[in-house]
Amino acid sequence: MRKIFWGIIVLLFIFASCASNRFATAERYLTQQKYELALKEYMRLASQKSSFELSKDIPALTGAMIAYYGLGKYKESFNLSKRILTIDNYNSAAIFYAGLNLEQKQKFSLAKRIYQYYQYVPESDPYYNLIKSRFQLMVEKEMEQRAKMAIKLEKSVGVGQLVDNTLAVLYFANLIEDPRWDAVGKGLAEMMITDFSQTDKLHVIERVQLQKLLDEMQLAMSGLAQPETAPRLGRLVRAQDIVHGGFMIKAGRFLTINSEIIDVAKSSAIETEEFKGELKDIIDIEKKIVFKTLDRLGIELTASQRRRIEENRTINVEAFLEFCKGLDNYDRGELIAALNHFRAALRFDKNFILARRMANQTFSLSFVKGKNVAALHPRIRHRRMGRGLFAGRPGRARLARRTRGQRSRLAQLRLQRMGKNLDFGYRPGNHSRNGNSEFLNDDVSQNLPEWIFHQEILPTPPEPPEVKSPNEP
Repeated sequence: MRKIFWGIIVLLFIFASCASNRFATAERYLTQQKYELALKEYMRLASQKSSFELSKDIPALTGAMIAYYGLGKYKESFNLSKRILTIDNYNSAAIFYAGLNLEQKQKFSLAKRIYQYYQYVPESDPYYNLIKSRFQLMVEKEMEQRAKMAIKLEKSVGVGQLVDNTLAVLYFANLIEDPRWDAVGKGLAEMMITDFSQTDKLHVIERVQLQKLLDEMQLAMSGLAQPETAPRLGRLVRAQDIVHGGFMIKAGRFLTINSEIIDVAKSSAIETEEFKGELKDIIDIEKKIVFKTLDRLGIELTASQRRRIEENRTINVEAFLEFCKGLDNYDRGELIAALNHFRAALRFDKNFILARRMANQTFSLSFVKGKNVAALHPRIRHRRMGRGLFAGRPGRARLARRTRGQRSRLAQLRLQRMGKNLDFGYRPGNHSRNGNSEFLNDDVSQNLPEWIFHQEILPTPPEPPEVKSPNEP
């Protein structure tokens, strides 16, 4: 019996090796960027049991799809991605390349809709972070378009009424002219936005959304201290309330933060408070501001929401400062510099959740941007993407499919809500602030971006099956 057992193991090993070696030639061509040869080989493999048009050989079809992309034949590549997704609804490579092909056709809104299926891809999948990063990038592109539209139509159309329970957090201004600390204002805003996002009673405007507006307004961070700036930004994003303020760091140690809540409709402060401590206590002070703000707004937190807010922290002030610098570089499009800062933050504190999220996001974007991604498919498929990704606990088993509620934690929850909050303040309506009906002029409507006009290009896949916890009966 023992000999039979080991014989079966050997046969299985040989079978697996043969299956793996089946694609060795095609993968070699792909790696060498010989896409014509790779395409022919993948098509030959796909048609071994039936014609290529009827084949359901997912790995071979995937290779052909990627080879088409490498050749710049985006229509053929996209058609294959659709075909693969009809066979395997959540095939990660097909989702990724369907989105890339749409990007090549400048269909960014449609690409975003495809990339959003990262939520149904296992986090352990080698394409997971690549898809997730493209989704966020498409959201950022849409934010940029909407920021341009909001500024363009601010006077002629208006931005509509303020949305109840909508909150914007502006960068905290550096009140001492020492540029070393400028980026701290971004880090504080990012931490607060993540904290405020833990309650479903608030719609929280994304930091990147405000950054796009500041870029479009050509407004430097110093301009945030002007009294008229906060109400104007609030009206543009239709926020009911705004949290903003300033900070001072003296002698590299002593910290003072002034926090203010503004009622946008009245353009007046409803609460102003000063917090003092040492720089090393900056996260504790940030939590005090968050909890006091929520209390002032009448938002009650559950025990789990309060716990998640407390968990959103770092125990190391150096990690936080590196994270702040990384955000500043990321906003400038300096991905390599940003990645180095996020990596440094994780060296100081490996459990810093937001730093890990931004490290993964930045690495994935730079990975696609700086290399020929089609040639790297074999490396990605075999999980040899290098040491750039920070998965937390890479060996930990994860469920292949998780419900939204199971994965809604901290930064993950924010990304899932990001697309939903896009409409605030950006989609022009037919009524201005004075109540008169004002339709868009022809010259404006002709330049409306594609996200105004929705199209169906891929069938929506069915919801993934809900996987129960192994501890549930």
